[in-house]
Amino acid sequence: MRGTIVVGLVTIFLVFCGYVVEGRDLWEEDLILETELKTINKPAVKTIETEYGEMYDCVDVYEQPSLDHPLLKDHVVQVYYFLSIVYLYFKKTSPQDEAQCSSTEDLKASRMSYLSSVDHNPIKIGLEDGCPLGTVPIRRTTKGDLIRAKSSFTKHHFNDLAVDAGGGSYEYAGIVTKTGLGKAYHGAGARLDIYNPRAENEQLSAAIIMVLAGPLGKRGGIRTGWMVNPELYGDSRTRFFTSWTQENNGRTSGCYDLTCPGFIQTSRFIPLGASFSNVSQIGGVQYDASMLISKDPVSGDWWLMVLDDDKPIGYWPKTLFESLSRDADAALWAGLVYSGSSDSPPMGSGVYQGGSFDHTCYMAQVVVGKPERLPLILLMMMR
Repeated sequence: MRGTIVVGLVTIFLVFCGYVVEGRDLWEEDLILETELKTINKPAVKTIETEYGEMYDCVDVYEQPSLDHPLLKDHVVQVYYFLSIVYLYFKKTSPQDEAQCSSTEDLKASRMSYLSSVDHNPIKIGLEDGCPLGTVPIRRTTKGDLIRAKSSFTKHHFNDLAVDAGGGSYEYAGIVTKTGLGKAYHGAGARLDIYNPRAENEQLSAAIIMVLAGPLGKRGGIRTGWMVNPELYGDSRTRFFTSWTQENNGRTSGCYDLTCPGFIQTSRFIPLGASFSNVSQIGGVQYDASMLISKDPVSGDWWLMVLDDDKPIGYWPKTLFESLSRDADAALWAGLVYSGSSDSPPMGSGVYQGGSFDHTCYMAQVVVGKPERLPLILLMMMR
């Protein structure tokens, strides 16, 4: 009897110790999350609440979270930036290269101007009055937001689309530049039709512009476009998204939007991850936006622009990357869907009618930046 009691006490003690160890691991993980949240959620000069209940803190541009990145400790935020004039610096692709998001076989766009064949309207995105001068909007992030962002980023790097036709639970349709020795690109852009396809948990639907550089295992990438991703954002709204990645020895640095240090925000009006207030309707009004990733030919940093707003959103410093610190060796424009189950969400509008810009989600006016097209005149702009 006494031996049985001793065994029982030992068993209880071991089980209790097991919970203590497990609890300590969870405590350490929670501490890491709290530290990261303090980095993201900086003291605000002003807070703006959107119609969707999202909170954006207006943070001093020189105190924004990305300046806490180890590689950016001595980085000076660019007050002046040099960007080449788009129509000189960027080569417009031929009509045969214009991509339609829902196309699975025929990527040829109509030769007629889509602007004259569709009821076209400018998008509404961002903060109407913006943050005060000298500050930038940073979405207030909760612990749940950060956990979702980490989970989604771990699943979806999108680093191999330019060389892999997809597989598993991914499907995509689009165009990719030729890759190979001597290929170099300084940017990519297009006018993206904005839709709100239905995507549920463990699903996403997106329209992506991407530049990549380096071999697998050392690859760096930058992406922008729109995305419906309930796991990432906690809702099914269409969002203006970005992500960046840098692979190194089996590990991948980077994140979506501003859920980690990296991207330097300069716009007072358009935060990363913002919801589109207007989306296109099949057979009805179409809303689209020109988006551009452009390498600054002077600093070498990679700028993000929404050209309808005619102002840059911000930039990724070249020091975040290895191969992309020079040029991109591939660019991609695509519609992409993912599902954790057998059923995939719609891509784009979910309807493909070749040449029908009011039914098929499109990417028009596709442009690519080539080094040999550097203009003789650089346009200096102030933030």
